[in-house]
This record gives sequence, structure tokens and C-alpha cells, in this order.
Amino acid sequence: MNTNSKTNVPGIFKPSEGVLINKDNDALKAYKIRRSKEAKFNIIESDMEQIKTDMLEIKELLRGLLK
Repeated sequence: MNTNSKTNVPGIFKPSEGVLINKDNDALKAYKIRRSKEAKFNIIESDMEQIKTDMLEIKELLRGLLK
């Protein structure tokens, strides 16, 4: 028989098999949104670092042309 017993944490259940099951779909959705935003931020941060590197390279090339 598969009976679920509640735990002290909302949305967490423990069936007779002894594993913990998280049924809090709102928390999962919020986690996925947060993870997506963090991934987008990391991409933007990486792009900004690449732009900085490219700008330094362009400056060096321009200085070389002026000499």
C-alpha cells in the first residue's frame, strides 16, 4: 500500500517507501524562473566581458595605426 504521510515542511510528503516527495509546484515553478533568470544574467555577463576584451583589442590596433 502506498500511503503518504505529511512532514513538517509544507508540500513535502513521505510515502511508506521512505523517500521524500516534493509536491509544491509553485516552489518548483519559482525555482525554474529564478534559474532561467540567473542563466540569462550569466550570458549577459559573459557577453559584456567579451565586449570589453574586444574594445581593448580595438584600442591597441588603433594605437598601432597611429604610430
